[in-house]
Amino acid sequence: RAASPAKVGILETVRVWRDLFRAAALLTMAVRTSRPAALALAMLAAVALSMCTPCAWIQARGALRPQIEMTSWGVGQADGKMGKAGMAGAEASVLASQAGKALLSMALLGALAAGRMAKSRKSSVRCQALAPEQSDVPEQLEAPAELSDMETVEVSRGQLVRGAGVAAAAGTLAASSAEAKTVDPEWVQYDLNTGETLYDIDFDKNDPSHGFVVGARGLFYETKDGGKRWVSRSFANLGKSEDISYRFQNVSVNGGEVWIVGKPALILHSKDGGKSWKKVPVSRKLPGEPKVVISLGPGKAELATSSGAVYITDNDGKNWKSQVAETIDATLNRVSASGVQGASYFTGSVKSIKRTANGQYLAVAQRGNFYLSFTPGDQRWLPHNRISARRIQAMGFREPSVTEPWEGAWMSLNGGVLTQCEKEGFTTLGADTKELFKLSTIKTGGIGIIDIAFRTAKEAWATGGSGVIYQTTDGGKTWNFDPSGTQLPCNLYNVKFFNNGTVGYMIGSAGILLRRTFKPAEEA
Repeated sequence: RAASPAKVGILETVRVWRDLFRAAALLTMAVRTSRPAALALAMLAAVALSMCTPCAWIQARGALRPQIEMTSWGVGQADGKMGKAGMAGAEASVLASQAGKALLSMALLGALAAGRMAKSRKSSVRCQALAPEQSDVPEQLEAPAELSDMETVEVSRGQLVRGAGVAAAAGTLAASSAEAKTVDPEWVQYDLNTGETLYDIDFDKNDPSHGFVVGARGLFYETKDGGKRWVSRSFANLGKSEDISYRFQNVSVNGGEVWIVGKPALILHSKDGGKSWKKVPVSRKLPGEPKVVISLGPGKAELATSSGAVYITDNDGKNWKSQVAETIDATLNRVSASGVQGASYFTGSVKSIKRTANGQYLAVAQRGNFYLSFTPGDQRWLPHNRISARRIQAMGFREPSVTEPWEGAWMSLNGGVLTQCEKEGFTTLGADTKELFKLSTIKTGGIGIIDIAFRTAKEAWATGGSGVIYQTTDGGKTWNFDPSGTQLPCNLYNVKFFNNGTVGYMIGSAGILLRRTFKPAEEA
């Protein structure tokens, strides 16, 4: 049974408008992405639709008209009205087809224009300075409330039960006799009686015996004897449930000044070496969450957030002044066609930030598809390509803990690949990172490298998943496996050196803390 002419007209009209929406979607995709693959797809699809759909509409209209004429002449007034309705539907479909052809042509022209625009933007961004734009980072921030006093108490945590009980016991015995040693032949495990992850550790440069360790679920330890004995503390008036939910992820010590940042957004500050604390209210206008804090002196600190905002306070956190003009996301929105792979997929935050003593920053995008750099005095972060299809796992500066000349950076990629750059060009806009970073010789078996710290300009230590530890003595060209962490049921997330490179620490999951003493650099 043949469909009625009116129904055929309506169906053809719906089909026309469906293809119109497809053409609009192609045009939107081509203009928004400006990627070669998307442009090619948009152009091919626009050409195919332009060639095929008008032919279908014309054939449908030609098949429809005889039915209309037969109905109007041979059946009567009622069927004639149906024929008129069918004719109206057909005419509507023809008009819509003309509009569809016009919009498809616009999609094709838009794709070509977007391609030319992407090419011109790519060349201009690499050669010219970024154009100024309205800032999305407030220049001044003020604490929304008064700083509140915090009370700390000593607490005892339950004994951690490890799978490798023999190794843990041996580590504890070795730690108890470490005081009698000047130099440790290997890394020694210290039992902190906790199974929580440790995220950061820091010591006072003026008093190397005083330091802090922070971690998950409000974990907070203090030492006053250079790391031989650690005392667990807790903030009593945070509330029990609140205390457990916080993750303290960064600590900075400078004389009596101690700063801690945590997640959810939290800033804690002490002016007397940790005896008393104040909670610094976090402004709702702060872009991102506090990620890294550095104590710069009495009442002065620098704060970097997950969105790339950098602020400095000189009055104990009551007011903050921005050091950047815009967030990373705002910068990438304007330079998405600058040749940086993966910039259009930026999630709005970074997964890691490293800072040097002179204020330079390196950050890795959350997905690891590119990295960014910030130099004091610049207005914004600069994006840079990764060196291969492998995503960046971690990155940092080749900054030794001793006062020796240094330059360059290290970059670890997924699958245990490690690279080194011994030049300064890795922070230059449009730098050829494939030429700057060279592969290091290291056998990781596919286990990723999470952190690296240089004790001297030539000696460095690397940590990673499954407790792996590696050492280099030639500046990072070749790395050798160290068996100290073979039996550790953890990932080692952080390695640092203090006291002019004579004491090193490795911390990670399952409450693992490794310590080792070294000879001074001039005697090594």
